[in-house]
Amino acid sequence: MRPITQLGVLANLTRPRAAEGLAALARAAAEAGVTLLADAETAVRLPGAAVCAPGAFVASGAQGVLSLGGDGSLLRAVRTLAAVGADLPLIGLNIGRLGYLTAVNEEGFGATLRCLAEGRYGEEARTALAAEACRAGQPATRLPDALNDVVVTRAEGGHAIALELAIDGFPVARWLCDGAIVATPTGSTAYSLSVGGPVMAPSVRALVVSVIAPHALSARPLVVPGEARLEIRLAEDCVAAGAVHVDGQAACTLRPGEGVVAAASGRPVRLLVPEGRNPYAPLSRKLGWGAPFAR
Repeated sequence: MRPITQLGVLANLTRPRAAEGLAALARAAAEAGVTLLADAETAVRLPGAAVCAPGAFVASGAQGVLSLGGDGSLLRAVRTLAAVGADLPLIGLNIGRLGYLTAVNEEGFGATLRCLAEGRYGEEARTALAAEACRAGQPATRLPDALNDVVVTRAEGGHAIALELAIDGFPVARWLCDGAIVATPTGSTAYSLSVGGPVMAPSVRALVVSVIAPHALSARPLVVPGEARLEIRLAEDCVAAGAVHVDGQAACTLRPGEGVVAAASGRPVRLLVPEGRNPYAPLSRKLGWGAPFAR
């Protein structure tokens, strides 16, 4: 791979360890011979960084983008780059709590930037979801692409909602529940996992539909082919309104009879992977898979 020696930085400055993370990143970049570009607010706190707005990363020669924060920060970075039309690969550096996506912790900043500067890295194309809201009397509304998931839930507390699932135009299920999640393999370790969905390796070409608090024991997560077209609609007789969230961000509301169509996007999210990284290490560490058996 070609050496990466110029990187944009999108940092979550609200993190408690943001100052320490930026200082560690500045030291690692200087040692690896990597030039950093950042917006004015970040550059003030990032020694040696050049001031550059995200919309100018590509024109300024950035070969990739570092997201500094947690997994939410990386999802925000995906949205930011999409909004400015910057087709650049991303890598997440973790100063947050979970770190499934941002699996490089502070002690690994130096080794990671050296790998990039020496061309010792790979690139993963992660499946993203393209979704449209289909509402009565309106043309379909394109929603932002999702790296993790598209979620349909009840708009407010109280009543459960009646949801209907169709796959490739074929009716599949009707649930009385609190909501449903369409997740990518990347998103399988996020909200979907918390409601009992399966863990999928990022390279798997599949999607998973998981139901939130179903009023039936028969409702189970469903893994479908990656090319499937999924429609989740509020039933006509549903007594409550629904809400759609894309990667945790509110997107729109739905009335009975309205819904969302989701399918794999033609624009996958590109992630940089340092040489020798164990792709299963974050799962093993965060889920405690390596812990000794209890006796």
